[in-house]
Amino acid sequence: MPSARILIVEDERQIVDTLRDLFEQNGYETEVALNKQVAVTILQERKMDIAIISTMVQEIPGVEILHEVRKIIPNIPIIVMSNQKSKRLELSFLKAGANIFVVKPLESIFILRTIENLLKACLTPSVTKKTRAYLKSKK
Repeated sequence: MPSARILIVEDERQIVDTLRDLFEQNGYETEVALNKQVAVTILQERKMDIAIISTMVQEIPGVEILHEVRKIIPNIPIIVMSNQKSKRLELSFLKAGANIFVVKPLESIFILRTIENLLKACLTPSVTKKTRAYLKSKK
C-alpha cells in the first residue's frame, strides 16, 4: 500500500512519540498536532489520509476537534483514542462521526491493521443503489 499521511492529535508526548515512531517505521508519513489550532492548520495546508484524535487534548474535548476535522475534510477516516473504556463515551464519538474508537494503550499490530483497513475501505468504491439495481436487472 502506498504511503499515507496520518495526523496525530494528542498532547501526551510519550504516546505521540510511540505512534510517530511506529507509523514511520511502517512507511507512513506523520504530522503531529499538540492542540486543536495546530490540527486545523495542518489540515488546511496539507492533505492527510487519516486522523487519530485523543478524547481530550489540552482541555479541549476530542469531539470538538473531530467536528473541526470533519468540516475541513468530511470523509477523512478518524480513529479516536481514549484512556478509559466506556460504552457511553465510545457511542458518543461514533455518533459524532468517528470511524473507530480504541482504548489506550494501543497494541501496535492492532492499530496498524486498523489503519490499513480504513485506508482500503476509503480506496474501495462503494456500490450505489443504481449500480445494484443495474446488476440485478442483468441477472
